[in-house]
Amino acid sequence: MSKAILAAIPIKPFGVAKKRLAHRLDAKTRGRLGKAVAARTAAAATDAGALVAIVTADEGVAHWARSLGYLAIDELASAGSGLDGAAESALYEAARRQRPWAIIHADLPLVSPAALKPVFRAARSDLVLVPSHDGGTNIIAGNRTTMRFAYGQGSFHRHFAYNPKAQVHVDPRLGLDLDTASDLDRALAYTDGRWLRSLIV
Repeated sequence: MSKAILAAIPIKPFGVAKKRLAHRLDAKTRGRLGKAVAARTAAAATDAGALVAIVTADEGVAHWARSLGYLAIDELASAGSGLDGAAESALYEAARRQRPWAIIHADLPLVSPAALKPVFRAARSDLVLVPSHDGGTNIIAGNRTTMRFAYGQGSFHRHFAYNPKAQVHVDPRLGLDLDTASDLDRALAYTDGRWLRSLIV
């Protein structure tokens, strides 16, 4: 029987995340929102059959992950900082466990097990890129042991340029992450985004 995919979800400290929403939500609300969306993302990956690991350099986030029954992966100092470093740390852990992997953004409010399953299936034999609606890369998944990550604004085009044979999986729900107030409004407009309303009152 094949091993479950390692779904690695990088998470910054909840209290400092989502600063671009500061003009709309206060720090406490942003922290509550970030934690709830991350928990939903992790639960969706679990229900899609993955072994979930939270990648973080923050002990508070690591404790939160373990309290929910997830693995906590420390960001390797040798891997560098930021999302690229977190992804490298996750890839190292996946190679150590000899599992296919997926690097999933923690802020996907419309994520579901049904949306993730085809990505996970494809990643067993192919590299899969899931672009965000604004040109980022919300999910990268595959089975290789090395990968050049290039997160940041416009990252999808860089990832695809480095991997032109990758499978591109476009899904409006997986493509929506919560970076800005307009992203939040876009999520709230979906029927399956209404759950967010109780978090931002």
